[in-house]
Amino acid sequence: MESKGLLRIASRIATDPVQEGAFGVPDGQILALMGKLLTAKYAIEVSYRSYSDRIRGALWRDSLVDHWLEHAEDERKSSYAIAMKIVGLGGDPTITTIQIPPATANPEAFVVLLAKQELEAISVCREIVQIAGDNTGLRLLAEEIILLDSHHLDDLRRMSGINF
Repeated sequence: MESKGLLRIASRIATDPVQEGAFGVPDGQILALMGKLLTAKYAIEVSYRSYSDRIRGALWRDSLVDHWLEHAEDERKSSYAIAMKIVGLGGDPTITTIQIPPATANPEAFVVLLAKQELEAISVCREIVQIAGDNTGLRLLAEEIILLDSHHLDDLRRMSGINF
């Protein structure tokens, strides 16, 4: 019985707008966007891993694979941070389907699709920044993800010479 009471108190404290700053929209809208972002981040992680597995024939293959696996790990860490924020807000970070864009088995096609996924995640994060209201923690989480994904985009641009 006592633990249920503590959970109720902890839940109220975790989302108290006086403590963390009020959101600019209802909590449900925040949770919906956070769920959309979480799904996107899982998909990016799996895409980096899947596309890495499919690269062949190039002398620099192992270097590119290592680099993309580092990006996949970054995405996994971002996903965890997003999931923990969802839980902290009283939501459930459920993922049911992850879509990996189909691609021709060549690095250029992979780069284009990875860049598209990174840009889509940045777009969702920008929406979160806009609706975060006075909640600095949520805004900073979204901005940190934008910074990381922008770094990934810069890497993809340098690797490919393509300007997305």
